[in-house]
Amino acid sequence: MTRQPRIASTARPGRATAQDALAFPATIRLRATGCRPALRTVDEAIDMIDTELPAELARLPRWTFARALLLEAVKTGRKRDLTAAARQVRQALSNEGWLVDEAPVDG
Repeated sequence: MTRQPRIASTARPGRATAQDALAFPATIRLRATGCRPALRTVDEAIDMIDTELPAELARLPRWTFARALLLEAVKTGRKRDLTAAARQVRQALSNEGWLVDEAPVDG
């Protein structure tokens, strides 16, 4: 028996609505020329990778892996997949020097 995604859309195929958007656990803030300042949902992150990243960066393994994890999170709707995708997006942004740290941790 196949497990169905938790998010079942009644909207027309190909058209996302506000309630269909899979939100990240926390907003991911970034600072990059030509890119949006924050990522709130999986759809925003996929769109950023597809349309706002320079082609030479989008082909790098860190970004192709992030995109694959984002698509998996959309497919399954599982919190664990969403967390892994958000973590990889943050890591890829950090590697580019684009991640904005919200709260520095004192150690």
